Amino acid sequence: MRLFKKKDRQEANQQPKWRLRNSNGSAYNSCHVPTLFKATEVLRDLASVPPNTYYVCETPDGALGRDIIGFYTEAPLKTSGITPDAPAADQSPVRASSLKAFGDGVKSQYSVATLKSIGDYAAFVLQMECGRCGYQSPVETERGTFQRQCYACGTVNTVQRGRIQVITQSGPVDI
Repeated sequence: MRLFKKKDRQEANQQPKWRLRNSNGSAYNSCHVPTLFKATEVLRDLASVPPNTYYVCETPDGALGRDIIGFYTEAPLKTSGITPDAPAADQSPVRASSLKAFGDGVKSQYSVATLKSIGDYAAFVLQMECGRCGYQSPVETERGTFQRQCYACGTVNTVQRGRIQVITQSGPVDI
């Protein structure tokens, strides 16, 4: 099991150069980082995110964002073949230790359901705790059993999530 020491996090969290764009009263900050692991660490290190402010870290494996609610994506992240921070020697699949929310899980569910109800891309993002190294990767989830790679060690984790139905103004939406 890999332990994440303060030095590891400091190296991973060297602040990127944010590009700021304002639109309709909202601030959009974006940057490029080499991996989803680095994106996760940069976004976790934000002390807080004000309302109407969005941060997105673009990587070769997809773009991960954070707003006042928590982590989000606007397009699918790669679910296999990602570039891990430090690949594990043993790459055999494992069962994830847990799935849990980062930020406000209820508001995140409602936001995803609202976007889906109007036809926009949205996936419910939860933190998957790797069954091998313990790192918590924010991953797009789906109902049933699915597999996602750990952003830190690259191990394929099998995880299961139940049905989530959210009642929106447009009616019930499965997310």
